[in-house]
Amino acid sequence: MRVLVTGATGLVGKELLKQLLENGDEVVFLTTTQDKLNALKGCQGFYWNPKNREIDVNCLTGVETIIHLAGSSINGSWSKMGKQEIVSSRVEASQTLYQLLREQKHQVKQIICASAVGIYDTVDAIQTEENYTPATNFLGQVVQQWEGENRCFEQLGIPVAFLRIGLVLSRQGGALPHIEQMANYYLASPLGRGTQYYSWIHLSDLISIFIFVMNHRLQGAFNAVAPHPETNKQFTKYLSQAVGKNMILPAVPTFVLRLVLGEKAMLVTEGQRISCSKLLALNFQFQFPTLSEAFTDLYKS
Repeated sequence: MRVLVTGATGLVGKELLKQLLENGDEVVFLTTTQDKLNALKGCQGFYWNPKNREIDVNCLTGVETIIHLAGSSINGSWSKMGKQEIVSSRVEASQTLYQLLREQKHQVKQIICASAVGIYDTVDAIQTEENYTPATNFLGQVVQQWEGENRCFEQLGIPVAFLRIGLVLSRQGGALPHIEQMANYYLASPLGRGTQYYSWIHLSDLISIFIFVMNHRLQGAFNAVAPHPETNKQFTKYLSQAVGKNMILPAVPTFVLRLVLGEKAMLVTEGQRISCSKLLALNFQFQFPTLSEAFTDLYKS
């Protein structure tokens, strides 16, 4: 199968391309940097500039599936301009793809879009794809607008799947290396209440979910999280054990985190308890269903 990937140079994109190639799929990707057209071994790159609605139409040749990951990281600045970039990078990318698919002949049978568990409000109850309270904070608004833009592909008769991704665990990027560094200096401690749930996913399982959804031609929303979410306190405890340190500090008060991080403090002081029962009902098999198993793999000697 020929697959087009956006956001291919990020943490998830790089690992996804690697697995697709190992599986024998043909992979092409879009990049906003001309110098990166040949940067990914075994893949052909095509240039696009969503801000100017520019895209190489040849990227669609023979493509059956699009995996759409593009969007500025939420870990960047949350200044007024930073927020605008987080939103516009997603909206402009989706609108550019939509315009291309509307105007060009193509063979695309499926689009799989990255989304996030930030769409869910921070309630203690378990939330599913169909039964949840929408978040009204900045992150919730971003994800709802992101999914809304990507639903436009359905107007073209193309089935769309949304993967609502939780906290991705990888030592190669994302949040974990920063938390690990704190643990190594005995600075890892519960954040805020410590009782807020983190719905997490091992990077390898996340890649497997993308491929599972692609191979089974699934559509609709799917929670890309492990079966067993953990509280922030338990998460910190497991991580400290994994790196061979003790969790000895008291919890960092929420007001301190807000003073240091501003509005972004919500990324660590708030959380969601998300169910992956929809994937389990389809017989998806997690390689790392528990946090203990995930950290054992990530920190094996």
